[in-house]
Amino acid sequence: MVVKTSEELIKDLVGYALEKEKRFIFISGNGGSGKSELAKRIVAYASQFGHANAIDMDEFVVDTALRKSASLEWEVDGEKLTGRCTTSFKAAYFIQNIHAIIANIAQNNNYYHWPKKAKSIDECKLIYGEAAITVVEGIGSVFLDKSLVDSISIFIECDEDIEIARRLQRKRFSNEQTIEDIKKSSVERNSQYKALILPHREEHDLILTSNEDYSLSIVKDKLKIVR
Repeated sequence: MVVKTSEELIKDLVGYALEKEKRFIFISGNGGSGKSELAKRIVAYASQFGHANAIDMDEFVVDTALRKSASLEWEVDGEKLTGRCTTSFKAAYFIQNIHAIIANIAQNNNYYHWPKKAKSIDECKLIYGEAAITVVEGIGSVFLDKSLVDSISIFIECDEDIEIARRLQRKRFSNEQTIEDIKKSSVERNSQYKALILPHREEHDLILTSNEDYSLSIVKDKLKIVR
């Protein structure tokens, strides 16, 4: 199996996207796999060739308090389960809003996005219509209709031990402060992931495994992006 550093992969990926005029890159995968970091690095590298947009699916998630008050069903191995509305559910997102932004970019129209935490119009984010590359990142990107635009789809995953270790590293940004907190939440989270996200894995053009040292193993490369 081919293993690349993130820098090597990004160089191949952006080069392919520019050559083939694939203006959109969608990234999904399990928690702790490195989706956000990969997206940031792609945008930073692509910016040398023109504007590059970053769209975070978390910006389009339904209010947390509202989701916590909801109870939804899913099924694993024939067993019906009930629990919280996490970001593994399509219902957790304002999908039509993301499609509207993608449609504007596809038509080369600029779009002003009001971020979740913005308190005034001065904090609106300009999304460039003529951007060379737009990266849409988040577990929920599996629910977007990627056939609407020329794109590359990426699925990145890591094993459970690596996910737990990385969640501990970023605990200051989370309610999960200990390994016990993480393991308690992971039972429901992983069950939903298996039922609702994992079935979309093989739909992606590029499947990656994120290793402990953050190198990336190439599991599937449908478009022959990696050189």
